[in-house]
Amino acid sequence: MKKTSVILIMLLISIKVTACSCEWGGNFLRIANNSKLIIKGKIIEHIYHTENGKRFTDYDEYFAETLNNKFDPYYGTGESIKVEIIEIIRGKEERKFIEIFDTDGADCRASIREFKTGKIYIFATYKPHRTGTKLPNESDNDYAIGSCYESTLEYLPKTNEVFGMIKGKSYRRKSRKYCYEKLKRKIT
Repeated sequence: MKKTSVILIMLLISIKVTACSCEWGGNFLRIANNSKLIIKGKIIEHIYHTENGKRFTDYDEYFAETLNNKFDPYYGTGESIKVEIIEIIRGKEERKFIEIFDTDGADCRASIREFKTGKIYIFATYKPHRTGTKLPNESDNDYAIGSCYESTLEYLPKTNEVFGMIKGKSYRRKSRKYCYEKLKRKIT
């Protein structure tokens, strides 16, 4: 019984150590000051990655591939979004298309699953430069977005506005519409 209790306690401690833990760091305007690359970009597709280096744009094919791993609990998978850069608001990037990688749950990156193909967003990105393990197919040229602050805004093309937590205190967080041109002036 003692051995089981010790194992359970160690497991709980290890889970707590590896999970992301952070307080909300601020609204979009606040964190934009620290972002080296801020873009307006269109989601082209979601890409699903497997440990063996394969890339899938069809979720069903990806899922079938993960089932073929003989249920190895350490089989690595990942997800990214391919983003077409429409406009560079601040920073420098030579490529027309970039990939923004998902979180592994411990790295305090934002999840990318909710981004819709064909929609346009404003991204305040960063290059993770991991020293440990990376997600499958992730390279040093890829990007991520943070989860501990407002790192993306939805672009509304009909009104040339953005929508999200653009400004405000942490205790008064509220999504709102904001003029896109005014946002650009504030962060460039």
